[in-house]
Amino acid sequence: MTRLLLLFCTFYSLWPSTVLATRPLPTTTQAPDLDGILDEPLWQSAFVCTDFKTIEPDYGLPPSEFTELYLIYDDEYLYVAFNCRDRQPQQIKASVSGRDQSTGGDWVAFCLDAFNDEGSAYFFATNPFGNQSDGMLDSNAEPDARQDWLWKSSGKLNDGGYVVEMAIPFRSLRFPAGDTLTMGFKAARFISRRSEEVDFPEYRPDGGAALAQFQKISLSGIRSGRTLEILPAVTWNKDIGLNEGRAESLPGKTEFSLTTKIGISSGLTLDATYNPDFSQVETDAGQVDINLRNALRYPEKRPFFLEGQELYGLGGHISDSPLEALVNTRNIVDPLVGLKLSGRIGKDNILSALYALDEYPGNVIDSLNGRMIHHSFIRFGRRLRDDNYLGGIYSYQQFNGRSVMLGGGDGQIRLNASSQLGFHAIASRDRSSGQLANGNALGIAYGYSTRKFEFTTGLYNVSEHFHPGLGYLNRRGITNLILSPEYSFYPKSKWLRRITPYYWSRHGYDHPSRLWETFNVLGVHFALPRQSYLNLSTWLANETFSGRQFSRNALRIRFGTEPSNLLAIGGSWLSGKMIYYDQEAPYQGVGHNLELQLTLRPGNNLNFTTTLVQSSLKRPGAQEWVYQYTIWRNRMVYQFNDKLFLRNILEYNVFYQKLAWNVLLSFTYVPGTVVHIGYGSGFERIDWNDQTGSYFPADDFMRTEQHFFFKASYLWRK
Repeated sequence: MTRLLLLFCTFYSLWPSTVLATRPLPTTTQAPDLDGILDEPLWQSAFVCTDFKTIEPDYGLPPSEFTELYLIYDDEYLYVAFNCRDRQPQQIKASVSGRDQSTGGDWVAFCLDAFNDEGSAYFFATNPFGNQSDGMLDSNAEPDARQDWLWKSSGKLNDGGYVVEMAIPFRSLRFPAGDTLTMGFKAARFISRRSEEVDFPEYRPDGGAALAQFQKISLSGIRSGRTLEILPAVTWNKDIGLNEGRAESLPGKTEFSLTTKIGISSGLTLDATYNPDFSQVETDAGQVDINLRNALRYPEKRPFFLEGQELYGLGGHISDSPLEALVNTRNIVDPLVGLKLSGRIGKDNILSALYALDEYPGNVIDSLNGRMIHHSFIRFGRRLRDDNYLGGIYSYQQFNGRSVMLGGGDGQIRLNASSQLGFHAIASRDRSSGQLANGNALGIAYGYSTRKFEFTTGLYNVSEHFHPGLGYLNRRGITNLILSPEYSFYPKSKWLRRITPYYWSRHGYDHPSRLWETFNVLGVHFALPRQSYLNLSTWLANETFSGRQFSRNALRIRFGTEPSNLLAIGGSWLSGKMIYYDQEAPYQGVGHNLELQLTLRPGNNLNFTTTLVQSSLKRPGAQEWVYQYTIWRNRMVYQFNDKLFLRNILEYNVFYQKLAWNVLLSFTYVPGTVVHIGYGSGFERIDWNDQTGSYFPADDFMRTEQHFFFKASYLWRK
């Protein structure tokens, strides 16, 4: 079977794809001044691209505004410049923002496939003021902006549009060794008021793998070097709690941590950390945490775990498949020691290995004091042509006499220019107190994409005793068939850019109850100018829980618009049948889920965002709600410049009657070299009764906790 699969993959890896002629980049001995003005002579000898085509709202059309891209390099930097002309420069949307916060306005991006393996790429983006966003693209060109790189940029508005300049150091990149290297790139510009993205080179959905459609360039005489980074950090925390209704100050706590990065080769790095400070600069936004079938999942924000996240993708995964993530590093809560080896061995071999010693259980459970969880994970992959690959996976967790071992493989095969196949086969072994439970997770998915028609389907089976290890699983004991066709119309209208009717369905068999279930969504999506959209759908569905079947019929509306630089509005509303998830006595309910977000930008430096999240449920025909869960969150940011900001967050949980207030002053010179000063308070509607020696509900708020926080770190790089 394995031999047949390898022959199958090899055959399809030879499928022809669209390849653009490789262009050698010119070199320079003069570094440009990054001032947003293209007046240096070196730009006159640069490689120039002007043949941009639209990718949104439609593919392959001439852009509404003219864009010029300039590329040139020396032995240390790749220099990139965008000259973005605009006949209505007063309508360019931009505001001063921090790193990775340039949302809602105009932007440009440069994407670089440094290994030319068509499996992943760096991206470097800025708004018209030069404020940076960066991260990685996966093989489908989907961005992940959680990783930060060291590079330089500037941007400047002018009477004819705006100019952006970038200087990307080769030492910030991983690429293979060699005298002459071939890389791939894509450049993009987004014009916010028209909801228009233009790319060079032109992207076609039926043109093969996304990264295989990048323009190839050749560079000579560059070296990434074996980078050495040392990142010492110091944190100080002081808490004030509540003891019998009175504030009680606890001793301040100072901790030191050390993180290092060693470049073993041009493509492989070793990261090590001791006693890392994993406190997040911004707390997770509150989520509804009652009546849940699955545990809440929060995004990873901690720098040590972010680099290499693109290597954790799972072949055959599509929306709502049971095994949502192969690695969910938020499962590692409070590591004492962490080791990570990631990158490429040669051009085509991918390696990602992780070990962490987690103190979390011993910190919160007295009976487990001194006991820790050992997390280990290794992934190896082999890149084939285009976005094809084969991979192997192994993970192991051990804690307090329990061990979980997981292993298997996955892959992705491009069948032709418009379609691809993905798959995974994972087995787990969970051993605890002499008991052994074996399980498996199997999945295969097919995707087809053209300009007008997209179709995705997947077949999945997760056994009742499968354990995901470090991953995230939304359901076990289930076999699912997922179908998702959609067709897009492109009317010749100034106000209606695209109409997309769609059907999404999941048909499943619940093994514990031996019951079938079906979930059908019929909807239509309208794409409009000014980043506006409207999505209407109806749900015809049932769901099995605790051996019973319940209706999930509902109506849903989603919308969003950014009519100006001042205002952005978005939200969703779902109303219909719901389930009260109680293992012993579940019942049918009706209710609604509401999410609203309002953003105001009264100036280039100031941003207010208010978010409302509400979930309600009651029995059919009843007047009283079983619960009404509401969270209000207000976030204010004043951005002094691209490095310094002041942020205030106020969040009120109506259900628990709890109010949280957090203030942060943050300075980031470069990623890694930072100073944060923060304060937080918690309030509850309670009071203390000296006679009973207990707290009781009250109308007024009582301050229940205070936190003072300071962090400083410095990145030394050689």
